[in-house]
Amino acid sequence: MAISVRDVDANPNGDLQGGSLQSVDRAITVLKILARTGSAGVTEVAEQMGVHKSTISRLLRALEAQGMAQSSGRGKYQLGLGILHLANSIPMRLDLAKEARPALEALASKFGETVNLAVLSSNHVVNIDEAFGPSTLGTKNWMGLPTPIHATSSGKVFLASLSAAERDRVLNELGMPAVTDQTITSRQELEAQLAAVAKSGYATVRGELEDGLNGIAVPLRGHQETVIGAVSISGPSFRFEPEKQPGLIGELKQAGLKISENMGFRPSP
Repeated sequence: MAISVRDVDANPNGDLQGGSLQSVDRAITVLKILARTGSAGVTEVAEQMGVHKSTISRLLRALEAQGMAQSSGRGKYQLGLGILHLANSIPMRLDLAKEARPALEALASKFGETVNLAVLSSNHVVNIDEAFGPSTLGTKNWMGLPTPIHATSSGKVFLASLSAAERDRVLNELGMPAVTDQTITSRQELEAQLAAVAKSGYATVRGELEDGLNGIAVPLRGHQETVIGAVSISGPSFRFEPEKQPGLIGELKQAGLKISENMGFRPSP
């Protein structure tokens, strides 16, 4: 039989007082401790809360019955999938394009080039919004069109965020066809670049999607810390060398962090 938080409160052998409200408050505190520590045992939680172990044990059983907590082995508990199901409803109400728009416009105005917001769709990169700087030159309009994940700066950001197994699956499924003469078609070379992306926090391309077009992108993260999008700046190679432009990488990263925080991301201390 499932145990509810109300059952914990009503248990005559328990030491919870003050009705269901206190039980709910304590249950939320337990969840916050599990979120902060990753996993914790009954004794550890009880000591942090100053509550008897039997009370915490009953609370954890109640949370486990509702899918909010689950055993992680060796007497410890971690957050359950029920938390994930609740959290997944939040991004649905947050509009990534709306949150990113001010940053896109500010970057385009300051650096004078095209700034794009991209998401991953069916393993392809799709630009869903863009802002133009005063120096923007006419190039192919990629808005809403699927672009190869291995040939764009945003795509490299997504690839770098995947596990090795998932990256294998994606690249084996899609292949790495040449789009231009500069497109990277060597898996070994791409993997070396992705390792650098993971370390530096940004990705670049040089003529790999369009001849004479350079780009740089940073990841956008959501409340689960996973990469949910990318912001890129691109411009003609004769004037746009992102790694040589003073302040550009730092400001692009800062814009990415701000958008991520607006989408619920909280960076680790």
